[in-house]
Amino acid sequence: MVQFKPLMIAVLLWIVTLFVLHLPAIKNEAALFFIKFTLHSTLVFGKMLSIPMESPGFPYITVFGYPMKIVMECTAYNFYIFIIYLSLLSPIKWKQRIITLILFIGVLFIFNNLRTIIMGFVGKHSPQLLYYIHDFIWDFMFGFIVFLIWVWRYHVTLGEKD
Repeated sequence: MVQFKPLMIAVLLWIVTLFVLHLPAIKNEAALFFIKFTLHSTLVFGKMLSIPMESPGFPYITVFGYPMKIVMECTAYNFYIFIIYLSLLSPIKWKQRIITLILFIGVLFIFNNLRTIIMGFVGKHSPQLLYYIHDFIWDFMFGFIVFLIWVWRYHVTLGEKD
């Protein structure tokens, strides 16, 4: 049977952390950290795939010749924070929690970099679709991926005791 108490605690901690990150004294530094990380990792990821991209200056990126600005919401920071709590509070062995966390971070990292690259491609070839794909399809996909990994890891480790 699925235990919902750890999930509810993870959601509560996630909400509190998001609130703290948006406090005026912290918001700018947090945004700067996440935006720099996303910008640099996307550039490295894209270059490894031989995708034409560059950063004309912080926080801008050009992918397939399409210019974009990386903002806090582009960083998937809320998903990273949620998966940390979700993984660490899961009712499974600590070893499995760490494995789950590594899987979550790896998959989220790859998907977020791919999102930026695909958005550049969509923006260049079909800018009228950019908003819908960015705001609806990707957000749904991130949530769905987190759900699938969590269910998979929870059921793989079901029955293990700490």
